[in-house]
Parts: sequence; structure tokens; C-alpha cells
Amino acid sequence: MKRLCLVLFAGVLMLSACHKEIWDKLNDHEERIAKLETFCNQLNTNINSLKDIVDVLNTKDCVEDVVPVMENGKLVGYRISFTKHNPITIYNGTDGKDGKDGTDGHTPVVGIKQDTDGFWYWTLDGDWLLDADSHKVRADGGTGTDGVTPRLKIDQDYWWISYDNGVSWSKLGKAVGENGKDGDSMFREVRQDETYVYIVLADGEEIKIAKGGLHWVYV
Repeated sequence: MKRLCLVLFAGVLMLSACHKEIWDKLNDHEERIAKLETFCNQLNTNINSLKDIVDVLNTKDCVEDVVPVMENGKLVGYRISFTKHNPITIYNGTDGKDGKDGTDGHTPVVGIKQDTDGFWYWTLDGDWLLDADSHKVRADGGTGTDGVTPRLKIDQDYWWISYDNGVSWSKLGKAVGENGKDGDSMFREVRQDETYVYIVLADGEEIKIAKGGLHWVYV
């Protein structure tokens, strides 16, 4: 009987350890997903900000104020105010440690680039973003129309992108569990001189916006 009790006790310990391991993995997975969803929301904010930047450029608006966005004592982005347009917020991104088992998930990088025709178009991972007819997608729209603003989401550990305000979605790469790029931001750098504010995108594209009564806040 004593031996049987010891065997049963050992079994209970093993089941308890197994249960804890499963529980820890579930918690770790949910934590990663929560971080990715927060990052996804920041990316969509950045995409909207890119669209606003195109509008600013097209109307020759000026920057009035640039204020760092701090979170827990860490610089996470900037809030930029303009003379005519509403302020925008751009985020610097994360360290990309969103994968599992030591790997990083791929993060789609949406950007804008001015083509030789003078118009601004969307890019995805450095390439032109193309519609169903393989045409480049204007960020500022055609005559009498609004530009398309892509949206991102995460569903079942995959990145998805929509070009029609969420009506339909196209699957991109894995968000967790596969080797890929770090969680880079769409924005690499924000700097200024006496005349312009320079916004450098992740692919190296540099956008400069004239200053008008700029008060720069240093950190």
C-alpha cells in the first residue's frame, strides 16, 4: 500500500508539472499575441499617419511642433503638429522579439514612395503595392478620389492586409513562429534642421516637410 501511494504521488507530481508547462506555454502564447496586436495597432496608426503626410506634402502645409511620445520612460515615437492639418503620431516600433522558440515573426513594412510622375504610391516590404490589375496603388488617390489606405491585422498567427477598408483581406507572412525580419517600424528616424523636419522611412525613403514656427522638444 505504501509503495502504491508513492507511485500515485509521483504520478500526481508528473501531471502537475505537465499541467504547469502547458499553462505556461499558453500564457506565453497569449502574451506574444497581445504584444503583436498592440504593435499591429501602432502600425495601422503609422499607415494613417503616412497618408496624412502625403496630404501635408500635397497642400504644402508646414510643421509647427514635434513632441516625443514617451512610454515608461522610453521614447516610442513622435507627435507632429501642422499649421493646417490635424496632428499625427508616428511610432518607432519594437525590438521584434515576437516569435517563439527564439525566432522572430515577419513584420510587413508598409511605406510610401514618390515615383517619376510626381505622385506618391504605397510600398510593401520595399516593393510597389499593386492592385488586382497589377497597377501601383496611389497614396493620394486619383482625380476626385481618395487614396487607398491599407490596413493590417493579425488572425491565427498570420499578418493580413486589406486594400478596401477591411472588406477583403490578403494573407501575408507568419506573425509568430517563423524566422523573419525583426519588428521594424515604418519609420527609421525623425530629425530636423533650421528649415525642415526630415522623416526617414524604414526602406530609406526620406520625406522632408518645411517648418513654420517649429518648437523642437529635445530628449
